[in-house]
Amino acid sequence: MMFSLPRLGLAGGIDRDGSRAAELLAAGFDSVEFGTVTPDPEPGRHPGVALLAQRLAALGSRLPESQNRAQIGIGLGLGQGAELTALGAHWLAGLQVAWPVADYLSFNLSAAAYRPLLEAEHAALLTRALAAVANERVRLAAGGQRRVALALKLPLEGPPLPAAAQMALATGFDTVIAVLPQRPERFDWLQAWAQRIDGTAQLVAVGGIRSSAEVRAALGAGATGIQVHRVFAEQGSACLPPLLAGLAPA
Repeated sequence: MMFSLPRLGLAGGIDRDGSRAAELLAAGFDSVEFGTVTPDPEPGRHPGVALLAQRLAALGSRLPESQNRAQIGIGLGLGQGAELTALGAHWLAGLQVAWPVADYLSFNLSAAAYRPLLEAEHAALLTRALAAVANERVRLAAGGQRRVALALKLPLEGPPLPAAAQMALATGFDTVIAVLPQRPERFDWLQAWAQRIDGTAQLVAVGGIRSSAEVRAALGAGATGIQVHRVFAEQGSACLPPLLAGLAPA
């Protein structure tokens, strides 16, 4: 069964250590993404996935399956100073710790530090890392553990669907999260990605979406959902009514 990321989500970056988890999960979003975090703590940068998972687990009653709670996402990245060849190991280490508390895991290739991994010379490395993550999910599910969805977060830099997205879909990832640039062509590019994905996975748009018109533009281009970040950081829950209006049928 295909995973369906809810249509209105809070993107990663607001809370990396779970200190605001109760507040954010109650804010009114369908999903909240925490992180991006790294496998080990990095003072001044990342708290490490273990602390985040511990704080999310401590919320207790917010975590059991319920139609009335926000889904929990955790963004996972590569540790500072790590060789690119460590990508698969770092992703797997983060996955294993985050698994008990997450509804979906977002593997982040959109940040500047990770974008070299999108270059053609690293295609084999990235393929192995994506396959390792997908295979670990199969192993965990076979062992009776809960199923957690997998998302790949990528910069939207043009109309062709990137090779990284194609690799992720081929290994069974559920969602592609497209980080939109501040360019007039962005919704045209998003539409091109949606046409290539053709319903085989979810396509979530994030980046500069602040109004009901922009929500409608993203959905009209083929996105199945949106995430926001800056508008919530600036306005708090006051940003929700216009976003929800954009999700409503015309």
